[in-house]
Amino acid sequence: MRVVGAGSGLDLFVGYNFVTADRDQVFLLPPDMREWLAEDHVVWCVLDAVEQLDLGPFRAAYRANGQGAAAFDPGLMVALLLYAYSTGERSSRRIERRCVEDVACRVIAGGHRPDHATIARFRARHEDAVKGLFVQVLRLLGQAGMVRLNRVSLDGTKIAADASWSANRTQTQVEEMLAQAAAVDAAEDAVHGPARGDEAPPGMARRQERLSRLRAARDRLAAEEQARRDAQDAKVAAWQARKAAGNPRPGRRPNPDPPVGSRNGAPLRANTTDPDCRTMKAKHTLLPGYNAQAVVTDDQVVIGALLTQAPIDHGLLHPVLDTCRTQLRQAGIAPVLHTVLADAGYGSEADFTRGETDRLRLLIPLAKDTYRVRGADPDKGRDLRHLPATARAQRRLRHWKGRADYARRARTIEPVFGQIKTRQRLTRFSRRGLTACDSEWHLAAAAHNLLKLHTHRTR
Repeated sequence: MRVVGAGSGLDLFVGYNFVTADRDQVFLLPPDMREWLAEDHVVWCVLDAVEQLDLGPFRAAYRANGQGAAAFDPGLMVALLLYAYSTGERSSRRIERRCVEDVACRVIAGGHRPDHATIARFRARHEDAVKGLFVQVLRLLGQAGMVRLNRVSLDGTKIAADASWSANRTQTQVEEMLAQAAAVDAAEDAVHGPARGDEAPPGMARRQERLSRLRAARDRLAAEEQARRDAQDAKVAAWQARKAAGNPRPGRRPNPDPPVGSRNGAPLRANTTDPDCRTMKAKHTLLPGYNAQAVVTDDQVVIGALLTQAPIDHGLLHPVLDTCRTQLRQAGIAPVLHTVLADAGYGSEADFTRGETDRLRLLIPLAKDTYRVRGADPDKGRDLRHLPATARAQRRLRHWKGRADYARRARTIEPVFGQIKTRQRLTRFSRRGLTACDSEWHLAAAAHNLLKLHTHRTR
């Protein structure tokens, strides 16, 4: 750089020492992808884990004779999905974009660029195999000594479905929509005959899909209505049997007609976008979604995962624990559970009784509405503290050791849900249907465990 001295007539030459970007220079040697990321980056942990997984269920879906166009290797796609879910990317289009812009995704893909349709089809085609990744990753954590079963915590969280609240319809509304669709089809058949009238096949496919969802919603509402009627008939028959047996206080005569709709009298509704989802009570709101259950250790490792349609946690304690034992057994880990921590929504006399049979140390408080005075109705107003198994469970919880163990629950299961919903951004499923969302929930749990494995190795 040339600088003219003010008033001196001298020319000063100053040379700056800058590192410039020569973007026209090609690589002199082949690039090494291991130099692109730090050695302790999470992507290397994901790739090492995928190399140890059994990908046979994925490869079994492809032809082994070499015919047809080449498909992306299942190891590449599994690693891409696990890393994307661990970083909060679940959209196939955003994953495709990151294979171009993100260095870690480029390392996983080896420079390839799978499009969003390929990623979405792979995830949908291998639903069961993707769900099985949770057990295989859990096996890796067990081999690393990270699965300790002396004390586990159990809880559930509500995750929204890929459906709008405005898509909820009553049975009458669904039947009207189906009747309208049938009338439109009859009118078009009268005009066009066997021809469609337009030549866009995808439109008809999408229409048939919409009609199938409407029929599923109608059938679900009809089944729930029939179940309500059967339950009410059973109550009336039980009351009549008590009265015929000479019971001087048979209780209040039940209404022969079943209650209309929900508790507040509103008619039952089903979602026409995702008929499998249910109305869930979340914090300060209601949403169409699913109840995601998890069992975690003190080290925040998910050892059991289950997705249900139950709007509340009551009655799910032992089904979730049975699922957890099955998944531990599949991972090659002895399913020996001792202390189980859960919130008040899981407690009941039947659950405490079975817990004693299974030799479980259940630490579950009682909900406040169980402290009511015993009433005349045998189904209402009971004080569960006087029941034998419940009373023994509450004595265990009041002991200083029980209080100390139960205090661990807030530092184990709650942070896991927080990490899945914030770091992995799983507050809404990206797929529809119970089976698809169940596969996605297990994939998110497997990605969470991989992050724990990475943290364990770096430490």
